[in-house]
This record gives sequence, structure tokens and C-alpha cells, in this order.
Amino acid sequence: MVIKRNINILFFSALTGIYEDGSNSLNLPEANDLLLFLYQKREEDLDNYFRTGYMVFNSCGTLCILLQEIVGFYKKMEDEKLDTRSIKRLINVLTLFQSVAANNETRQRFVDVCAPNFLVPLILFKSTNEVFEDVRTIALSVFGILCQGRESRIIKWAIENGIIEVCHCILENGCELSKVIAMHILEAILHDNSGISYICGPTCTHVLDGLIRTWNGLVNLLAVDQDFSPRLLFHSIRCYIILCRHDKGYDAVKNNLPEVIANGSFLEMTEKYPMIRELLHQLLLNVGPSFRKVMITHQRRRQ
Repeated sequence: MVIKRNINILFFSALTGIYEDGSNSLNLPEANDLLLFLYQKREEDLDNYFRTGYMVFNSCGTLCILLQEIVGFYKKMEDEKLDTRSIKRLINVLTLFQSVAANNETRQRFVDVCAPNFLVPLILFKSTNEVFEDVRTIALSVFGILCQGRESRIIKWAIENGIIEVCHCILENGCELSKVIAMHILEAILHDNSGISYICGPTCTHVLDGLIRTWNGLVNLLAVDQDFSPRLLFHSIRCYIILCRHDKGYDAVKNNLPEVIANGSFLEMTEKYPMIRELLHQLLLNVGPSFRKVMITHQRRRQ
């Protein structure tokens, strides 16, 4: 209890030094000290990981200060004045957002105030700076942490705020890790009834068709370069399987399933990763015996 009280006192002391002379101008050295303090506390142990999220959200003005850091970064994005120091500073802010998203007591309130919405421009921004890809990935991971619990209210919020479209964009343009996180988010959304109903709904045919087309492109790419990302294939197959639970999703998967799924192109990968082999067999059973026969035929030929 004494240790926790001391942490809260230090936190408040750091917070009070953020603004110079009571003005609205940010005292950058003091703000950076607070970010480092919170980040270090988060990294010390798992309890601090969750406690930091609680402290960030419930301490007076802290979330506003972090959002001001993000908005200030927008200006640098617009002026193309990004540098490694400012990017790493922003990454500290995003890791604190991860803590808030992971805390059961703050997760719902976090999305209720739409704080994660400020991360969307960071995810969609195109930069030639290689370090910025870390910003994109960590910002996207905040949404991944929010959605991984598959809570209906969070999934509904994600749908209403265009997170499906954001993930679709990342699948087309992001790095390997960003693509995996985006697939993880889409998988969580599909697991929820409201999510699969939205994607397979009559007014969102373009969403379903676009996702199927993008997933098929990824699968065909992975058939050529199987070392690129087995994780992407894993999540792609899982998304195909989940879509088969809905009549419209089933038709979309069955009518558009890439030939490489059934023709033995992933035989070596399935031998190396038994989990992928089991998922692949489940998918082929779902879409019908004809695909299953094609796969068995190709396996026998290669033997």
C-alpha cells in the first residue's frame, strides 16, 4: 500500500510540472519525464501494466495531455518534419494507450470518449521514414488489444468507427506485422454476431467482396513466398472458416476460394505447421467435398 501510494504521489508530481506557469503550452521536458516514468512503471511487472492504464485514464488531465501529444504530432506529419526522436516519443504515448486498452476497468470508457479514434490518422499516414512503421504497428495494436476480448460493445464501436476499413487498408499497404494485427482484429470482429452480420449484410456487399479479394491476394502471395508469413496464412484461413458460418459468407468463400488452397501449394508449410494443416482441412470440409478431393489428389501425386 505504501509503495502504491508513493507511485501515485510521484505520478501527480510529474503531472503538475507538465504545463509552464499554468499556461496551456506544453512543457516538453517535463512531459517527456512523465512519459518515461509511466512507461518504466508499465514495464516493471504485469500488475504495473494494468495499474498504469488505470492511472493514465483516471488521473486528472493525463489522457488530455497524451492526446495533445498525438495532435501535436499531426502537425509534424503535415509539415513532413518527422524525426526519429519525435517518433520514439510518440511510441511512448502509444504504449500507454495499450495499457489503458488492456485494463478491464478502463477499456470501455476509453472507447466511449473516442480517444482511440485519434490513432486512425497515424495508422493511415504514409511515410518514407522506416521508423514510422513502428508507430503504425503500435497504434494498430491498440485496436487489437481493444478487440481481442471480443466484447460486443467494443466490436460494435469498432464497426461504427470504420475499423474494418482501416484494417482492410493495412492489409493492402502495411508491413507483415501490421497485416497480422489487422487480420487479428478482423477475426475478432467476425467472431461477434454483429460483426459477421455487418460484413455479410445486404448493404455491405462491397466490404465482403473487398475483404475476400484482399485475402485471396495474400494467400496467392504466400503460395509463392511461403517464408513471408505463416501467421498471415493462419489468420486468413481462420477468417475464411468463420465466414462460412454465415450463408452469404459461405457462398463468397466457396465461389472465390483461391485454387492454391486446394492444389497442394501449401503442403510443405502444413507439414511444418500442423495447426495450419488442421485449419486447412477444416476449411476444405466446410466448402465442400470437391475441394477436398482436389487436395487429396495433389497430395497423392506429390507422394
